[in-house]
Order: sequence, then C-alpha cells, then structure tokens
Amino acid sequence: MNADERREARRRAARRRIEPDAAPAGETALRSKPVRITVDLAPELYRRLTRWTTEVAEEIDAAKVTTADIVRAYIRACDDPEVRARVVAELRELKQ
Repeated sequence: MNADERREARRRAARRRIEPDAAPAGETALRSKPVRITVDLAPELYRRLTRWTTEVAEEIDAAKVTTADIVRAYIRACDDPEVRARVVAELRELKQ
C-alpha cells in the first residue's frame, strides 16, 4: 500500500467514525507493529542494568541478554501479584 492509498484509507476510516453507531476511534483495528519506547536512565542505574544483563546472560548460558529482553521480562513478570506489589511499592516510594 503506497502513501496515497494509506492516506485515503485513513480518510475513509475517519468518515466512518461520524456515522451513527460508529465504533469509537482506536477500537476498530488492532495495532500490528511493535511500539518503541525510550527511557532515560541515570548513569549509575544504567551501569546496574548493564551489569545485571551480563550476569543474567551468564546465568542462563546465553551470549547476550539485551535491555529490551529485560524490559519485556519485567512486564511479563508483573502479571505475578507479588512482583506487581513490589513494583507498585517501589513506584509509590519514588513518587512521594
């Protein structure tokens, strides 16, 4: 799909949203592309993160564990109520 086709598809979708009983914006399709995030870390926190990724790589016998791997694992780990509670407690302390 070229740029003009994408632009026209967006226009058609926008026109459909004003029709009676139209689905709210953002609920008509699922995002299929990954979402990129950027995080600024203090140097000491970054050193701790890179040190930890190296230790984990050795622990699981992998050549390398990336920071992106770590973030994904942390997000999944927060499905565990105990992990989530610890993260929430840490955030609460940081925000006070």
